[in-house]
Amino acid sequence: MPRNRQEVPREERIDALLAVAEEQFLARGFAGTSIAEIARSAGIEPGSVYWYFRSKDHAFAAVLNRLLDVEVERIAGLPGNPADKLFLALDSVERRRTLHPCVAERAPHAEPVMEYHERLHAWLHGLSLAAVHDYVPEADRALAADAVVATIEGGLANPAPSRPTSHLVHFLLASFCRDTSLPARPEFNGWVAPLFARPRLG
Repeated sequence: MPRNRQEVPREERIDALLAVAEEQFLARGFAGTSIAEIARSAGIEPGSVYWYFRSKDHAFAAVLNRLLDVEVERIAGLPGNPADKLFLALDSVERRRTLHPCVAERAPHAEPVMEYHERLHAWLHGLSLAAVHDYVPEADRALAADAVVATIEGGLANPAPSRPTSHLVHFLLASFCRDTSLPARPEFNGWVAPLFARPRLG
């Protein structure tokens, strides 16, 4: 016999509601998604959503943090060098790039979205700092990581990019390498193996 909703633990109810909200935000963006539609798709009354999330911004931030939790844990557990992990992280955020312009729009007006943005920024900065470690003098590493993250965030915030953000990041990282030249047409599917074999600062 199916369980009554009240018999389902709160964590399970929240997870199920976030799964529905994720589908709605990915399909319609922030502006095109309503609490009423999330509730309808979840099979609950609109007012019930507010038992779990104080506003649509809180629901949006919860969805974003849920996605980020999965990727942070997944990528931390993968083998590979720091540059590998940076490009894998970039792949994961690019797959949901429709959400990033919404984040850029909402973050200045909504504290939970800003908190998510700061968390994403810190994660990407840590990965970038590790990725540039062997290619950039120590005094310039923080600046180089800032440049990588700014490139990522700028690329993801563009709703109609002319090229994948990963191409821009590859170009930037390759420019940090000494005694190497960037291939005229780098061909890759989200990450660039040739970059990782380049000479390191010694």
